Amino acid sequence: MPLALQAFTTPANTLVIADTAASPGTLPTPAVFTPPSLISPAIDGSLAYIWSPNSASGQVVTFRSTFVIGGLPILNVALPISAFYAFAANGTATVTATLEVVNLLGIVVLSIPLFTESNGGNPQNVATASGDTLLGAGVLVGNTVRIVVDATVTAPVEVGYGTNPGRYLGEIIVHDII
Repeated sequence: MPLALQAFTTPANTLVIADTAASPGTLPTPAVFTPPSLISPAIDGSLAYIWSPNSASGQVVTFRSTFVIGGLPILNVALPISAFYAFAANGTATVTATLEVVNLLGIVVLSIPLFTESNGGNPQNVATASGDTLLGAGVLVGNTVRIVVDATVTAPVEVGYGTNPGRYLGEIIVHDII
């Protein structure tokens, strides 16, 4: 299975699209890195967690990460794709992913749900999600293929919240099966 994409959530590919601690009219905004924590689980050795620029106890934040898949061959047959997503948060996190094909005008011409998963509120574990789909070659010609992951994360409710702000980290791995 050739690797088509491996990437982490970063401020460059992730926007905060909803935030209960944000002022009205200030969204979307880029996510920001948070300081690494010794109690956060690492994903493939990374502790590069992100969060909203706002920080409040118990806030609920929705992140939208866009991962562009490059290097997919243009074939005359269907192209199977497998996506694997690992994520962690220090609160409850639910992720939903959609594969999208976007034409040259920026219009989504195809949208395929890939997966939905939750970490069950366990801040000590890395949760995983995966999905498979087929893309027809005609869809790939001249278009961009991307995976959009929406993650809704609830920060911990605690006294002294500033010492343990909300944090979220995701890693996507996509293989094409030839």
